[in-house]
Amino acid sequence: MDDPKNARRSDSLDLAYNAALTKLDVATCEAMAVSQAIDVENSELHLGFSVQIFKKLCSHSVALICAVPRSRWVKSEFENWDFACAAGQSRAIIEGFLLFLYLSQTPSCNAEWTAKLLVLYVNDCTRRAKMMANVKAVDAAEDWMRQAEELKDRLKLNPWFLNLDGKTQKRCLAGDHLMISSRDEILELAGWEKAEFYAIWDLLSQYAHVLPMSFTRMEPDGRGSGAANEADADYLTATIAWCADTLHAATNRMTAGFPSTETVRQGLDSKFEPGPKENRP
Repeated sequence: MDDPKNARRSDSLDLAYNAALTKLDVATCEAMAVSQAIDVENSELHLGFSVQIFKKLCSHSVALICAVPRSRWVKSEFENWDFACAAGQSRAIIEGFLLFLYLSQTPSCNAEWTAKLLVLYVNDCTRRAKMMANVKAVDAAEDWMRQAEELKDRLKLNPWFLNLDGKTQKRCLAGDHLMISSRDEILELAGWEKAEFYAIWDLLSQYAHVLPMSFTRMEPDGRGSGAANEADADYLTATIAWCADTLHAATNRMTAGFPSTETVRQGLDSKFEPGPKENRP
């Protein structure tokens, strides 16, 4: 005989997952509609640039909602309850939001905004150079390093950057970091509790990178198999709800910067494309 307690637990989890999925659906619909309604012409530089990051958040959210079970965004003959289907996209949304928050902050002056961009591009050029060197594309690697050095020279003349402490300047000039601010500083800006963030971040990383936690507890017809099970459903419910809240916060920030886009936020009735048939303009 089935245990009534287990049945109640299953029903409760089922309701929680469905609610989280609807929450993600609403957040994705509104974010997509807002992203397509934004007119960056004559916008402040930091807002216009941040739109690019916001659009990437939208793309990852679409990929996420297309991957999780019971989504109306896709037609499928089965439900895949393996948490791995959501880990990579969820990690990208959370990571991307921190960068979005950092770049969309109103700078104190033009020199600060320029310094932020230069540090970002130094990191980009440095990474591209390493990638080209790894595939033996020597000329391309040297060209990217030349560009990185030119950007560093500009940074060394930036008055706002020169007022930073020496350790921060050295870290930025090394090209290993995307942001001038540390991740912990951006977490504080986001209002995310540090220990909770790193716990979730580590969990997502385990499944995104196929580390031991993702496979040592697998069970036949259960955890990690793709079959419906409480462990994966728990992880999926909590993660997609957090991603929905994160995307919602990013959308709020965009509509604050571009007030005319507020009217396109119509929940599940928001209009955009590509997307589900009922959401097309």
